[in-house]
Amino acid sequence: GTSYDVDLSRAYRLELQGTLCFVGLKVMGDWDLFRSLNVSRSRMVSFLWAVEQGYHKNPYHNAYHATDVTNRVATMFTMSGLVKHLYKTHNGRVQLLGVVIAAAVHDFDHPGTNNAYAVSTGNGYAKMYNDQAVYENNAVYKSLMFIDNQELDFTVQFSVETKRLLRITIIDLVLSTDMSRHFDTLSLINSKVGSALPKAPLKKNISFIHSVTSGPSIRQEAEESPEVKVGVDLKLLSSDQIRLILQFALKVADIGHCMLPLDQHKFWVAQLQTEFFVQGDQEKNQGLPISALMDRTKPGPMNGNNQAGFFEVIVVPTIVLWQKLFPGSADKLQNQTTSNWTFWKADAHPDQGSNVAAS
Repeated sequence: GTSYDVDLSRAYRLELQGTLCFVGLKVMGDWDLFRSLNVSRSRMVSFLWAVEQGYHKNPYHNAYHATDVTNRVATMFTMSGLVKHLYKTHNGRVQLLGVVIAAAVHDFDHPGTNNAYAVSTGNGYAKMYNDQAVYENNAVYKSLMFIDNQELDFTVQFSVETKRLLRITIIDLVLSTDMSRHFDTLSLINSKVGSALPKAPLKKNISFIHSVTSGPSIRQEAEESPEVKVGVDLKLLSSDQIRLILQFALKVADIGHCMLPLDQHKFWVAQLQTEFFVQGDQEKNQGLPISALMDRTKPGPMNGNNQAGFFEVIVVPTIVLWQKLFPGSADKLQNQTTSNWTFWKADAHPDQGSNVAAS
């Protein structure tokens, strides 16, 4: 949980078992959560193993993706100083535990089709969750039901208040991964947390702003602004601001395959395309409109125009905002984002449009 270099695509190809369980346990051990929170290690093993087995063998939304996200968010927390800050208090340590569990369970029981498909087909999950964040709600509900099993209940030593905080944290974080809430979350981070950023002379970040921005407006703003906000002081943040940062961190980690070395990134995009095309086939067979990027007779996620558009609209603004909050904590992710975006733009055709669809 302290390296961005872990290659889960290799574990995927080798069909290694226990990766999610191993990474989850390692992060919790590294962060001293077993001892400091009196968590039963044996029950946590059983819980994480049950979670891992509950993931379907989808091309993309599977246990390897969950492991990849768990490792990445843990590394972000370590590199940003969030672990050091939160560890100081009991509630902070409970939140750290919630982060690891939320990352591990965030796509639990995912069927390989998206929320829009659940709603359009009127399936039982959509009805159960009133068409809202259907599979995120399902993931957190079903995974937390494991805790009702005595052999899997790692919270047995927790107070009622601690159990409540852990549950709230996990629910908050998992529901935040619903891509329909992406821009709302970024807006909240900018308004509620960005306002707390100190100001410093504009020097460090301008090169990245130049390199990742295609539109002249942002470049011009960077050149004309005498200062840029850098580095949030965690000690000055409210509990609500911390909660927003936790949610945002998991969102960054969830789309983080775009920040991996190109060969790994392309592997995950190919898996996502395979999954998208299967949904498109189902929609076609059911007489439904085929969703964006899911028609196998048209360019999908592996198309340069579509992927470059996704980077411009979703990925780049997200990693830039994280680095603004925690400068230097994700340099490798930021640099690789620039490199990958450059690759897709070079592969794009100016005469073609682009579609942006979220996983």
